[in-house]
Amino acid sequence: MDAGDLLNEDEEIRDTVMEAAKIKADSMVRIFGHIGADAVNVGEKDLALGVPFLKELEKKYNFPFVSANLTDAEGTPVFKRYIIKDVAGKKVGIFGLMGDMSEMVDKVQNATGGTVKVQDALEAAAAVVAELSGKTDYMIVLAHQKANRDWVLARRVEGIDLIIGGQDYLKTENPKRAGETLMVNSGEKGQYQGLLEVTLNGEKTAQNSLIPFGDKIGDDPEVKAMVAEYNDKIVALYGSGPDTTGASVAAPAVLRVASCEPCHSEVVRKWRSTDHAKAYSTLVGKSKQFDPSCLVCHTTRFEKSAGFTMSRQQPELMNVQCESCHGDATEHLSSMKPIPVADPPVELCIECHTPDRCPGFDREFDEAWMKIAH
Repeated sequence: MDAGDLLNEDEEIRDTVMEAAKIKADSMVRIFGHIGADAVNVGEKDLALGVPFLKELEKKYNFPFVSANLTDAEGTPVFKRYIIKDVAGKKVGIFGLMGDMSEMVDKVQNATGGTVKVQDALEAAAAVVAELSGKTDYMIVLAHQKANRDWVLARRVEGIDLIIGGQDYLKTENPKRAGETLMVNSGEKGQYQGLLEVTLNGEKTAQNSLIPFGDKIGDDPEVKAMVAEYNDKIVALYGSGPDTTGASVAAPAVLRVASCEPCHSEVVRKWRSTDHAKAYSTLVGKSKQFDPSCLVCHTTRFEKSAGFTMSRQQPELMNVQCESCHGDATEHLSSMKPIPVADPPVELCIECHTPDRCPGFDREFDEAWMKIAH
């Protein structure tokens, strides 16, 4: 099961990368169907792909999207409100919820152009629990909302056995408990598989495990083949640009940073010795040099003004160059106007050096800064 935002990481998808985002989402639905996903809640980032597209995936793969409180303008549920699974002789009810706080409602509105409404989460949950009363032995909610709202849900709606949260990307070693309701989270970006083992014969017991997907777990051959097929589709989509094989990284290319060199030769010399100067090359060979989710941190000003674009694949804007941190330097280079960001804040760094990619980066920032200080 998944609590939402499984298929997409961005609240807004630019037109230039929408096709790639849909190819990725299609591949993920296919893979999750293959490994036996029982229910997937719909998050606001999933909705950025477009409701018609999600409905196509639902039909194409018979995929188990669920949401009890996402409706159209007439109040009709957009997805299945719940499903009931037979597990080891027990009936397990599973339904999805979207948080109904104003911030989340606004995100759904923006993602769908106002075509999808978020109904009251507590009322929707109470309605499903009442409808399934006596028909299930165990009730699970996939909750895409702030973790504090999971506590409210657990205390206000009786009859929920388990809440799996996802919107806050928390990681729960031991289940939290509110009355008779357990609450768990399994981190983000597929780094862990959460496994809750429940005993229902007699007194209910539960034991939670978080299984890290590290190098010790081998690749499933069929899933690996599906990932390779996805990579091939992305290469075919964007590979007609200047770089089709990654060879342009090694070939002579006048990088944008060369424009800075006449006045900042020492800074550029130091930059060439850093990992920032090799950022793009780390993607080559992994079939990731055309993946927008990777290029956003491995190129200069990805899909921004005067930045690297998927359509053009500019070799001169590969790697993390000066303008990645200091902003568009077009006017600075043409008329010596001040650069937009003279002193980049650490918040800019952690947009790419996120906890999942660089654990402890915020605590070790001073050490990291010394590698690129100029």
